[in-house]
Amino acid sequence: MSDIRDIENEIRKGKNLEQNIPVYLNSMASLYGEFALHNLAMSLSMQLDKTEFDDTELDKHNKELYDGLLEEIKKLGEKSFSPEENKASIEKTIGIRETVRHRMEAVTALVDDLVIYEYMLNRLEPKFEYVPKEETSDDDLAREILKWIFKDEENALINERIKTAVSCLPIRLTKGKIADLVETTFSLYSNSDKKAIDTFDYMLRSASGMYKTDKIYDVYDNVNELLEELRQADYANLEDRHYYDLRDDYRLASNLVSGLADELTDLQELSNALLAVLLTRQYFTLEGEKNCEKVFDIIRKMVEGDADYDALFGGTEGRIESLNERINDEESVLLVIKEHYAKQVEELMLTVPFQRLLMTCRLCGESTFADLIEDNTKIDDNYLEEVKTKFTKDLEELLKNGGRLKNRAVMAQLLRELPVMLSTHTEVMDYVRQALNSCTDPGEKQISVNLIRECYD
Repeated sequence: MSDIRDIENEIRKGKNLEQNIPVYLNSMASLYGEFALHNLAMSLSMQLDKTEFDDTELDKHNKELYDGLLEEIKKLGEKSFSPEENKASIEKTIGIRETVRHRMEAVTALVDDLVIYEYMLNRLEPKFEYVPKEETSDDDLAREILKWIFKDEENALINERIKTAVSCLPIRLTKGKIADLVETTFSLYSNSDKKAIDTFDYMLRSASGMYKTDKIYDVYDNVNELLEELRQADYANLEDRHYYDLRDDYRLASNLVSGLADELTDLQELSNALLAVLLTRQYFTLEGEKNCEKVFDIIRKMVEGDADYDALFGGTEGRIESLNERINDEESVLLVIKEHYAKQVEELMLTVPFQRLLMTCRLCGESTFADLIEDNTKIDDNYLEEVKTKFTKDLEELLKNGGRLKNRAVMAQLLRELPVMLSTHTEVMDYVRQALNSCTDPGEKQISVNLIRECYD
C-alpha cells in the first residue's frame, strides 16, 4: 500500500512517469476490477433471487437483455478466456448496456407523460368525488405553506419546496410568460458545453411530454395502449364512468412503468459491473488476480445453480466497502494523468488501457445510467440559440394545440425544472397568496393545498 502511495505522489509531481504510470494503471485496473466483480456477484445473486426463486417474471423485452448478460457472465467465469473473447464480450455488453439506457429514457418519457395526466385527473377530482372543503382563509393557508417551505435553513431544500409548491398551486401563468421563463433560463447556458445544453433541453422536453424516443427502444406496448386512452380523452366533457376508467388506466400504467424502471435499473447495474470487469481484467496484477479468484468461483457456482448464497459469500463481508474507500482515495491520480500527462500515456502506448480505466471510473461511479464517454465539447452561442429556438417553437405548438387543463399541467411540470424565480419570504408569500386568491374554483384550490400537504415531512 505504501509503495502505491509513493508512486501516486510522484505522478502528481511529474516524477518518473515512464515507470510510475504503468504501475499505477495496473494497480487501478485490479482495484476497479475486484470492486466491480464483487458488485457483479451481488447484483447477480439478487437478480437470480427474483427471477428463479421468487418467481418474479421480467418483462419479455427486458428478459432478452438479461439472458444476453447472463450468457456473457457465464463466459466470464470460465477458466480460459482469451483476449479475443474478452473483446467480443465487451462489444456485446456495451450494446446491451446502451439498449438498457435508451429503454430507460423511453420509460422516463412514459413516466413524464403520466405525471401530466395525473395532474389533470387530480384537478378534475372535485367534479366526480366529494372533497371536503375547509374554511381556512387564503392568508392562513399561505402562511402554513410558507412555514413548511422555510422550516429548514438549507437552500437546496427550500428551493425544492418552492418548486413543489409552485407546481402544485393553481397555475395562472400565460403562455407568453412561461416562454419568457424558458428563454431566460436557456440564456444561463451561454458558454456551456454541448452536453450541459443538451441535458437541459432533454429535461424540459421530458417534463413537458415532448421528448420522444426511437421506436426501437419504446417497446412497452402495454403502457402505450393505456397512455393512448389518456391522450384521446376529452377532459372538458368527461362523464363519471369515463373519469373512473381513466383513473384506473393511470394507476395501472403507473404500476407498470414503476416495475419496468426497477427492472432496467437492475439490468444496468448488472451490465455496469460486468463491463467494468471485462474492461480491466487483462490488466490485473498478480495480486489482483489472486484477490479475485474467490469471487470468480462464486459467480461460477451461482450460474451453475448453487443457491446457498450465504455460504458462497462467506468471508467477503466488508470487502466492497474497503475497496470503495481505496478507490475514492486513489482515483484522483487518474484525473491528474488525464489532465497533465496524456502525451506521456500515448508515448508509453498505454492509450487503450488508460481509456478503459476512464470508462471504468464512470461505470463504478454513482450515476447508473451515465454515458460511457464524457463529452465536454465546447460550442458557440449559435448552437445554444438553435436549441432554444427549436424548443420554444415546439412548446408554442404544444400549448397552441393543448386544452386549458393540459396546458396548465405542462406549465406546472416545466416550473419544476426551471430555476427558482422566488427567493425571499415576501416574494414566496406574495406568489402563494396570489395563486390562491385568483383561483375561483374551491375544489381546485383545495386539491392544490392537499397535494402540497402530502409533501409535508
